[in-house]
Formats: sequence, C-alpha cells, structure tokens
Amino acid sequence: MEKLTMLVATDFAESSAAVLKKAIDFAQKTQATLHVVHVVENTFFQKNQNIDFIKEHCWDSMLSHYPSLHKEHFYCFEGNVETVVAIVAQTIGAKIVLIGDNRDKHPLEAIFISSDTKAIIRESHTPVLVAKNHENRVYNTILIPTDLSKDSWAMIQHMTYLFPESLLILLHLYSVPFEFRLGMYGFNESEIISFHEESRKAAETELNTFIQALDVPAKNIIPIVRKDLLNSERFEANHKDLRADLVAIHTTGNISFFAFDLLEKSQSDVLIYKVNHD
Repeated sequence: MEKLTMLVATDFAESSAAVLKKAIDFAQKTQATLHVVHVVENTFFQKNQNIDFIKEHCWDSMLSHYPSLHKEHFYCFEGNVETVVAIVAQTIGAKIVLIGDNRDKHPLEAIFISSDTKAIIRESHTPVLVAKNHENRVYNTILIPTDLSKDSWAMIQHMTYLFPESLLILLHLYSVPFEFRLGMYGFNESEIISFHEESRKAAETELNTFIQALDVPAKNIIPIVRKDLLNSERFEANHKDLRADLVAIHTTGNISFFAFDLLEKSQSDVLIYKVNHD
C-alpha cells in the first residue's frame, strides 16, 4: 500500500506545539511521511530578515524539540497562509492536512497573522483535519454524517485509505414528511405510527443500498439510522452515545451548509473533506 503523506501547518503559537506533537504521533502510528509548513505572513512582517534566515532559525528551534523531523520535509515561505498551505499540500501529494483551531488566539493575532482555519479549508484541495483538542488519541471510530450522495461516497472511500483500521460510523438522518401535520390532516394514531415506521424502513434501505456500493470492508462500517435533523447546536449532544474519536464531514451536497457550523461548535477533532469537481 502506498505510504501516506501528510502535512501539518504550524504558526509556532503555544497551542500549535500540541498540534505538531499530535501530527508526529499520528504519523508514527500510521507510518506516514510527515511534512511541516510555516508561513511568514507578508501582510504583517517587515522584511528585517530574509526568508532563508527565518527558515534556518525556525528549523533549529523545531529540531531541538522534535528530533524525529527531517529538514527536507520542512517548508518556510512568505505569503498568504491558506494559499501557501494549499500549494505545498498539492506539491508534495499530501493526502491529509493537519491544522490547529485558532479560537484561542489573541484577537489581534487572529487578525494580523490571518491563520484562519476556515480560509485554509476553503483553499485546500486536500482533506483538512482540525485538531480541536490536544489529546493524542487514536481515531478508532470515525463518525461520518452522510447524505448518501456521490460526494459522500468519494469521501468515505478516502477515509478508508486514511484510516484503514478505523470503524466508520455512517450516520444517516431522516425526517418524517409532514410529521407535524399528520394529525391535523386526519390521520389516526395507528396510521401515524405506520407512517413513521415506513419512513424509518425507507431510510434504512437507502443506507444499506449506499453501503453496498462502497468499496469498503463490511467489518469497517457501522450503519446508524436516526430520525433527526442536522443541527450543529445539538449534534454532539444527540449523538455522543456513538463515542466517536473523530467527526468527518464533506463540504458539498446537501450537508455542505452544516460543515463549518459543526467545526465551530464541535469539541472533538473534525475532518473537513472538500470534494472537488475540477
């Protein structure tokens, strides 16, 4: 199997140290080749030092803390963060990009450094894993809300490549058409119960048909069908019983509007997969 190539972006903030440690740990566990990129923002820094000097200084500092890193896999460029990260990821053939969540940065730092998480995701053609906490946990179970679209299919196939040993919890949410009007429309209690049951069975059939079309070992998939709506405010609370180590979601199709809201509110690590139709 082809060796996994991954890229971690660091801005050397205090919180990014934990992200870098997580990336090193993940690379070691998956035997991946780890690359590191740092971007010197040209909208903030004065050119008191040239970029080669800055790169050498950054590398010496990193090597003293992380001796397992390789200099040929460290990149330091001046430019726009999201653009540079996207270009480096494509150039090295990265299959996943790991970044930190910048919510804990000082407001001025967020403005001037411009290491905006959402901007990196929007620019990236590579799946982006956003570290929301500092635990170096193994992603044994990955929760994937699916709308059963082609984009969702493509994402799940890629998740199997990135995490071949993980269990993929495919969560398919459904609603009952006109649920709150059935009584008003004259349906009796028995008919309403039957209508609910038919909706559930239809959703289960749709999910099973979708799974059969996947090129994923059956032992790696846990199908879950629930009557619920995608709601970022309640998502973690409603599905915390699934005990997922990672939530993965794509940014296209019927659930694209939900991805960034979930990223904002989730306490768990989140992987955002942007399906490209170029």
